[in-house]
Amino acid sequence: MEQLQCLAESIAETYVRDLRRKTGSDVVTVEDKSGVVEVSQLAAGLLGNALLLSQVKTGSTCERDAFWILANLIILDGPEYSLTAHATSAITKMTEMSLLKTANPIIH
Repeated sequence: MEQLQCLAESIAETYVRDLRRKTGSDVVTVEDKSGVVEVSQLAAGLLGNALLLSQVKTGSTCERDAFWILANLIILDGPEYSLTAHATSAITKMTEMSLLKTANPIIH
Protein backbone atom coordinates (compact mmCIF):
# COMPACT_ATOMS: atom_id res chain seq x y z
CA MET A 1 0.00 0.00 0.00
CA GLU A 2 2.94 2.31 0.67
CA GLN A 3 4.11 2.11 -2.96
CA LEU A 4 0.59 2.80 -4.16
CA GLN A 5 0.35 5.88 -1.93
CA CYS A 6 3.77 7.08 -3.10
CA LEU A 7 2.75 6.71 -6.74
CA ALA A 8 -0.51 8.62 -6.15
CA GLU A 9 1.45 11.40 -4.43
CA SER A 10 3.93 11.59 -7.31
CA ILE A 11 1.08 11.94 -9.79
CA ALA A 12 -0.60 14.62 -7.67
CA GLU A 13 2.66 16.54 -7.21
CA THR A 14 3.34 16.41 -10.94
CA TYR A 15 -0.18 17.64 -11.76
CA VAL A 16 0.06 20.57 -9.34
CA ARG A 17 3.58 21.44 -10.56
CA ASP A 18 2.35 21.51 -14.16
CA LEU A 19 -0.75 23.50 -13.17
CA ARG A 20 1.44 26.12 -11.49
CA ARG A 21 3.65 26.33 -14.56
CA LYS A 22 0.68 26.71 -16.87
CA THR A 23 -1.48 29.11 -14.83
CA GLY A 24 0.91 30.60 -12.28
CA SER A 25 -0.96 29.14 -9.31
CA ASP A 26 -2.65 26.02 -7.99
CA VAL A 27 -6.10 27.63 -8.04
CA VAL A 28 -8.73 26.30 -10.45
CA THR A 29 -11.76 28.41 -11.38
CA VAL A 30 -14.88 27.05 -13.06
CA GLU A 31 -18.08 29.05 -13.51
CA ASP A 32 -17.16 31.65 -10.87
CA LYS A 33 -16.17 28.94 -8.37
CA SER A 34 -12.54 28.68 -7.30
CA GLY A 35 -10.59 26.19 -5.27
CA VAL A 36 -7.01 25.27 -4.51
CA VAL A 37 -5.77 21.91 -5.78
CA GLU A 38 -4.07 20.35 -2.77
CA VAL A 39 -1.56 17.57 -3.37
CA SER A 40 -2.69 15.51 -0.37
CA GLN A 41 -6.36 15.60 -1.33
CA LEU A 42 -5.66 14.89 -4.98
CA ALA A 43 -3.42 11.95 -4.04
CA ALA A 44 -6.12 10.56 -1.74
CA GLY A 45 -8.69 10.86 -4.52
CA LEU A 46 -6.43 9.16 -7.05
CA LEU A 47 -5.70 6.34 -4.62
CA GLY A 48 -9.36 5.85 -3.74
CA ASN A 49 -10.47 5.85 -7.37
CA ALA A 50 -7.74 3.38 -8.36
CA LEU A 51 -8.70 1.00 -5.54
CA LEU A 52 -12.39 1.30 -6.42
CA LEU A 53 -11.72 0.63 -10.10
CA SER A 54 -9.59 -2.40 -9.25
CA GLN A 55 -12.43 -3.69 -7.08
CA VAL A 56 -14.95 -3.19 -9.90
CA LYS A 57 -12.65 -5.00 -12.35
CA THR A 58 -11.64 -7.93 -10.16
CA GLY A 59 -14.40 -8.24 -7.58
CA SER A 60 -12.02 -7.47 -4.72
CA THR A 61 -9.59 -4.70 -3.90
CA CYS A 62 -6.33 -5.57 -5.61
CA GLU A 63 -3.40 -3.28 -4.88
CA ARG A 64 -1.46 -4.64 -7.84
CA ASP A 65 -4.23 -3.69 -10.28
CA ALA A 66 -4.64 -0.30 -8.61
CA PHE A 67 -0.89 0.29 -8.93
CA TRP A 68 -0.99 -0.34 -12.69
CA ILE A 69 -4.05 1.85 -13.09
CA LEU A 70 -2.06 4.71 -11.57
CA ALA A 71 1.21 3.77 -13.30
CA ASN A 72 -0.46 4.29 -16.67
CA LEU A 73 -1.05 7.96 -15.76
CA ILE A 74 2.58 9.02 -15.30
CA ILE A 75 5.72 8.99 -17.43
CA LEU A 76 8.78 8.35 -15.28
CA ASP A 77 11.38 8.75 -18.04
CA GLY A 78 13.31 11.95 -18.52
CA PRO A 79 14.71 14.59 -16.21
CA GLU A 80 11.37 15.05 -14.43
CA TYR A 81 8.10 13.17 -14.21
CA SER A 82 5.29 14.06 -16.59
CA LEU A 83 1.68 13.00 -16.91
CA THR A 84 0.07 11.40 -19.91
CA ALA A 85 -2.41 13.54 -21.83
CA HIS A 86 -5.18 11.24 -20.61
CA ALA A 87 -4.10 11.72 -16.99
CA THR A 88 -4.03 15.50 -17.26
CA SER A 89 -7.42 15.56 -18.96
CA ALA A 90 -9.02 13.15 -16.49
CA ILE A 91 -7.65 14.90 -13.39
CA THR A 92 -8.66 18.31 -14.73
CA LYS A 93 -12.20 17.11 -15.47
CA MET A 94 -12.58 15.41 -12.10
CA THR A 95 -11.22 18.50 -10.33
CA GLU A 96 -13.70 20.71 -12.15
CA MET A 97 -16.60 18.38 -11.34
CA SER A 98 -15.61 18.31 -7.68
CA LEU A 99 -15.31 22.08 -7.60
CA LEU A 100 -18.75 22.56 -9.11
CA LYS A 101 -20.25 20.27 -6.46
CA THR A 102 -18.63 21.83 -3.40
CA ALA A 103 -17.23 25.32 -3.80
CA ASN A 104 -18.93 28.57 -2.92
CA PRO A 105 -18.74 31.33 -5.49
CA ILE A 106 -16.16 34.07 -5.00
CA ILE A 107 -17.81 37.39 -4.20
CA HIS A 108 -15.79 40.43 -5.23
